[in-house]
Amino acid sequence: MFVRNVLQTACPGYFALVWLDAGPALSGADFEFVDDLPATCPRPDAPLPEAFRNAFAEGVRVGLEARGKGRSVHATRIVLRDALWSEIDSNPWSFEVAGRYAATEVLACVREDRAPRQAGRNARTDRPIPPMPSTRTRG
Repeated sequence: MFVRNVLQTACPGYFALVWLDAGPALSGADFEFVDDLPATCPRPDAPLPEAFRNAFAEGVRVGLEARGKGRSVHATRIVLRDALWSEIDSNPWSFEVAGRYAATEVLACVREDRAPRQAGRNARTDRPIPPMPSTRTRG
């Protein structure tokens, strides 16, 4: 799944691009979050800040629990695979909002029994999910 939260016309801007996998929780918990980001995500000099990771996980948890009155409607496991961020336009709130978009898409996939689409602000659901930055060849 790919989540996009980009709004760069405001000050501050909001920039978060996140690739993740979602599935049933394995431990029996309502919500599991696994950080499986590559060490260079995607810049070797600046991995995704921990505050952004935590904000994304919190956004997903809050989004999943919103319809379940404090508990996730479905026992869900989220695996964070890759992310892009900006030193200028990214902040914890941009990643928390991206997490909420991810939760909304996860719940829609379960409800509609379909594969994930791009989700979030300015997402292009008519286009395929872009490749993760860590898997692109650099030339």
